[in-house]
Amino acid sequence: MPDMLAIISKAVFEKEASGRSPGEVLPIDRYRSASKNLEPLRSGGRLFLVTVRPPAEALWLVAVLEAPRFEDAGWLAQPNRVPITDVTALIPRLRFESGKGIQAAKGALGMSLQTPRALTSEDVALLLGAVGGAVEARLIHLTAHDERGPLPCLCRRCFPQSGEHAEAGGMRFTRTQVEAEGRVLHYWLPDELLPDSQEVAKSVRGSLAAHLRSLL
Repeated sequence: MPDMLAIISKAVFEKEASGRSPGEVLPIDRYRSASKNLEPLRSGGRLFLVTVRPPAEALWLVAVLEAPRFEDAGWLAQPNRVPITDVTALIPRLRFESGKGIQAAKGALGMSLQTPRALTSEDVALLLGAVGGAVEARLIHLTAHDERGPLPCLCRRCFPQSGEHAEAGGMRFTRTQVEAEGRVLHYWLPDELLPDSQEVAKSVRGSLAAHLRSLL
């Protein structure tokens, strides 16, 4: 499944997210574009949305739309759950499927990203790693360290190196998370349960919230 990157213009961001800054979650659920470059998303994947902020052309990751579907001249998904994250430092390291990276003259970063691009798995790992750092800054990480399990550990220390997908026992897993009461719990979800991921997350979140309340 492809992962794509697209830009939210300065005007649109300031209209829909006035006053928002890194660390805050912008719960948008759509990206209004009929660009043919986004057609690969019809087979699944994620849409990473960025914007360029003045005065120093900071690149912010604004949202990640999971498995968006095309409807009403735009891409719709469940509301975004990742915090706005400053990823300016990643600009020299992003390569995209084209292998060309971001090549922009001073003052033209926004223009250079007008065309949606396919991300490599390494690009995705960099972006999600930056998001993980932002999540760590605002949430208490509950996942315990586990160095003996068949899947990569998702504790606070190991999370940045865990990757988005893993395999064990002939099964493929996708890393996911739930938040409750200012805490975040990361866990591996079997890919065969991805169609029911929202229901699984709801159940896990409910159990987590109930457990936290019992400790009060």
